[in-house]
Amino acid sequence: MKRMIETDLFIDTDRKLAEFLEETSAEPLLALDTEFVREKTYYPKLCLIQIATPVLTICIDCLAPMDLAPLFTALFTNDRTWILHSARQDLEVMYLQDNRSPVNLIDTQIAAALLGYAPQIGLQALLAEELGVELEKEHTRTDWSRRPLPDGALQYALDDARYLLPLWRKLEQRLNDLQRGQWLNSDCRVALDIPPLTPPVALWSRLRGLQSMEPLQQCAALAMVGWRERRAQSLDRPRRWIMSDELLTRIARRLPQDQESLQSIPEIPRRLADHSGSEILAELQNCGETDQSALIEKHLPLERPDKTVLQTLQERVRVRAEELGIQSEVLATRKEMSEFLVGRPSDRISAGWRQEELESLLG
Repeated sequence: MKRMIETDLFIDTDRKLAEFLEETSAEPLLALDTEFVREKTYYPKLCLIQIATPVLTICIDCLAPMDLAPLFTALFTNDRTWILHSARQDLEVMYLQDNRSPVNLIDTQIAAALLGYAPQIGLQALLAEELGVELEKEHTRTDWSRRPLPDGALQYALDDARYLLPLWRKLEQRLNDLQRGQWLNSDCRVALDIPPLTPPVALWSRLRGLQSMEPLQQCAALAMVGWRERRAQSLDRPRRWIMSDELLTRIARRLPQDQESLQSIPEIPRRLADHSGSEILAELQNCGETDQSALIEKHLPLERPDKTVLQTLQERVRVRAEELGIQSEVLATRKEMSEFLVGRPSDRISAGWRQEELESLLG
C-alpha cells in the first residue's frame, strides 16, 4: 500500500481512517493525545485524537461523520501499548467512547518523575528540557469543537503527539540504566487501575469540613454527592452547575425534613428546591443505612498523627528520595505518611518498589 501523503494527516473520512489503520496495524507502540471540551458538560466531548508512530503523525476528527468503531477496535488490542503524557484525562475520555481502557500504558509524566522531575511536570517543560523542543502555547485555550479549526491549531494538536515517541526513547534509556523499568511498569499499572470516572465516595472525601460533621450529617453529605452525580450525568452538565460543594454541605448539616425547611436554607436556589426538592428529601431520608455507614467508615479522613513523629518520618523519606535522585513526594506523599502512622497505609506504598525502598524507614 502507498504511504499516506501529507494532506492526509487530518483524517475526516472512513476511507482515510481505513488507510491509516491498515498502514499502522503492525505498530506495537502508539503515542496518543486527545483534545476535548467539557466546560458546559459533565461528560467530555471528544473532538480530536492525535496518534504518532515512528514515521507518521495524524489527527482524527472525531466530530466528522465517520464510523470510529474500527479505530477503537485497533487501539484496544492486547498487543498495543499507548504512550501518553499525564494520562488521566485522556484515559477518561477514551474510556467513555468504548467502555475500555488500554491493556498497556506508558505515561511519560510518570517516567519523568522516576528520573527526578517534578511529579506533575507538563509536556512543554519536559520536551524543552529533554529534546530542546519548544511547543507553541498560542492554542492552549482553543475551542476544539469549532470547525474549521483556527489556523495553527491542527499543528499544535499534532505536536502534542509527534514528540512523545522520541521523548519516551530517551526516558526509557535512562530508566533502564537505573534499572527502574519495573518501577514504571508498576506505576503505570496503578494508573490504569484507577476508575476512569471518579466514584462518589472519593468526591465526598474531598469535601471541606467533613470531619467536623456528625455521623448522620456525613451520611447525608454522601447521599447528596451521589444524587448530584446522577443528576449531572442525566443532564450532561457540570456537577458545580447542579449544586456547589458549599451548598451541598450546608444541606447535609441542616438535614431538612420537609420542603419548607429545605427552602429555608440560605442561598438555595428556589428553582432547585421547587424542581428537585422531593428527590433531595428522599435521598436524605434514606441515608444512614448499614452499607453506607461502612463505606463512610472506610473513607472518612483519618485523625492526624503526632506532628513530631510525622516530621521525623518526612525527613527520613526526604533523605532516601534524595539518595534515589527523585522528589520525596514521588516516593511517599505527606498524606501517605500520615495514613501509615495512623494504621491505614495506602496500596501505593504497601507493595512494589516503594515498599522495598521504604521498608527500613517505616518499620
